[in-house]
Amino acid sequence: MEALVQSQVMYFASLIGGIAFSLSGFLVGAKKDLDWMGLFILAFLTANGGGILRDILTDRPPVVLLSNEPFLIALAVTLLGSVLKLKRYTAVENQWLFVICDAIGLVAFAITGALVGLAIHAPFFGFITLAFLTAAGGAILRDILVNNIPEVLHSGFYGSIAILVALAIYLLNMAGILTPLSLLGAFTGGVLLRMAAYHYRWKLPKS
Repeated sequence: MEALVQSQVMYFASLIGGIAFSLSGFLVGAKKDLDWMGLFILAFLTANGGGILRDILTDRPPVVLLSNEPFLIALAVTLLGSVLKLKRYTAVENQWLFVICDAIGLVAFAITGALVGLAIHAPFFGFITLAFLTAAGGAILRDILVNNIPEVLHSGFYGSIAILVALAIYLLNMAGILTPLSLLGAFTGGVLLRMAAYHYRWKLPKS
């Protein structure tokens, strides 16, 4: 995939993931009855925490230091969420709105992490690690801040989705068919798989 096209795909994936994860962070903060500053911080870190970890590991300036867009997205989500009174979604983990937002953010950021891995020619396990951290890092920070057990530690198909999406992109690239259309297919498949895992309560075995 050409560098310009890859850059555009990364931008749109980051934009979609940023909006979705900002909303999921807002909803978690709403359940904890945080004030507006707390809601903004949670929305911002959920959307950008994984990307910051990814950029630090790959020796790149974090995007949040180069653009106002991440701050504006988190601020807009916080203001709109408050105006629309989304705080009424108290049982947030059981609401489809939260699950859908979280699934979209998870898969979108898995894609951006995978594309960064391809750009720096990371070896296989480094590639998977970048995709996983980009996808799940923000949610981990979100849950730690509100004293929840990170979902990736007890919901087997949460982190697994990010790994499967990254694996699909790796194989598409190896086969020479990594295109915006195939990435859209990977995105759609990842979101649907996450929703199916939630609906049917799929989990990995426990010891």
